[in-house]
Amino acid sequence: MKKFLTALFILFCIQSFSQNKDSLIHALLLNIQSMQVKQDGEFYSGMFPTFRECGGAPHNLQPDNNIFYTAVTAFALRNMLPHLNEADKKIAENIIANIQKVYPLYRNKHGYPYYGFWATNDPIMPHTYFFKYLKQVFGQGEDADDTVMILMTDSSSDRDVTDLKKRLQDVANLSSPKRKIISTYNKYKNIPAYCTYLGSRTTPDFDFAVQCNILYFVLDKHLPFAKQDSATLGLITEMVRNREYMKTPVYISPYYVRSSILMYHVVRLMTAFNIPELNVYKQQLIDDAKKVFDASTNVMDKMLLSTSLMRLGVHDNSYASPFTSINEFENSNQKQFIFFQARAAFSYPTPFKQIGLHFSYINYYFYCPAYYQTLWLENLVMQKIK
Repeated sequence: MKKFLTALFILFCIQSFSQNKDSLIHALLLNIQSMQVKQDGEFYSGMFPTFRECGGAPHNLQPDNNIFYTAVTAFALRNMLPHLNEADKKIAENIIANIQKVYPLYRNKHGYPYYGFWATNDPIMPHTYFFKYLKQVFGQGEDADDTVMILMTDSSSDRDVTDLKKRLQDVANLSSPKRKIISTYNKYKNIPAYCTYLGSRTTPDFDFAVQCNILYFVLDKHLPFAKQDSATLGLITEMVRNREYMKTPVYISPYYVRSSILMYHVVRLMTAFNIPELNVYKQQLIDDAKKVFDASTNVMDKMLLSTSLMRLGVHDNSYASPFTSINEFENSNQKQFIFFQARAAFSYPTPFKQIGLHFSYINYYFYCPAYYQTLWLENLVMQKIK
C-alpha cells in the first residue's frame, strides 16, 4: 500500500508539473503574440520590435526595423508547431502568418528570392546621423542568413528555392578567380564554402552560424548536395573538431560571437538531420556545453545551452531553465544578452580583423524582447518532448 501511495504521489507531481508547463507555454505564446506590431509605424505590421545599440559610447539605443529577429522567431515557432496543443498551435500559426505578410518588403528589388536585413526601399541603420544616407557605400545588399530563414518560414515556390541555391553557389568562396576569402585562417582559404552575402561584388566571408543555417536550409528543402555543400559541412566539421567555437568564436562567427550561440546553431543542425560527420563530436559538444553553462552568469547563455543539451539527449535538472513566470524572466539579466550583432571588421584580413572585431565603436548590438521569450518558449517545449 505504501509503495502504491508513493507511486500515486509521484504520478500526481508529474501531471501537475506538466499542466503548469502547459499553462506557462500558453501564457508565453499569448505574450509573444501581444508584442507583434499591429499597424505600420516605426515597424511594419507583423514584425517584432528590435533595437540597435552602438558598442561604444554613447550607446544610443534606437529602434531598428530589420527583418532578422522577426524571421528567426517565425523559424523557431515553425519548428515547435508539431509539439504544441491545438490551441497553442493556432496562436503560433497566426503569428507566423502575420510575419509572412512583411517579407515582400525585404525582397530583392528585381524580384529575385534574396532578402535584405533592412527593407528594400528603406535606409540602412535607421535613426543614425550619417549611416542612413550611405546605403550605396555601406549597404551589403541581401544576405544568406535572412534569406534562408524567410524561405523556410514562407510558402516559397520551388523556383525560389532552386534560384536561391544557385545564387548561394555562384557567390561562394572560389566560385570565380577573384572571389577568394581573405578574412579567415590560411588553412580554410581554399575551401569553396558558402558566404554570408549574396551580392556578386561583396567580399567573400565565412560565419560559422550562418553556414549552419544555410546547410539547415539545404537539408530542410531536400536539395541535392553540391561541392559547396560538402565543402561547407567539411569546414563546419573541422571548426568543431578544432573546438574553434570555444577558442575563437568571435573570429569564426563575427555576427553571433558567443560560444553558447555557436553551439546552439550547430547542435540544432546536427539533431534536426542525421549528419554522421558531426555526430562524432556529440560528446565533445555535451562536455563543452556543460562547461560554458557552469561558467556563465547570463540566463540566456544558460537557456541556449540547456536547449542544446536536451537536443543532445541530456535531460538533467541541473541544466534546466529556472523560470516559473514571465515576470521572473523579464526581471533577469536577459536584457544584457546579445544574440546577434554587426561587426564591421568581418571582412578584414589578419591581423586587422582580430583588432577591428574588438573595437566597440564599429560594433552594433541588436536586441529583440520577443525573440528572447521565444527562445525560452523553445526551451519549455523541449522539456515537454524529452
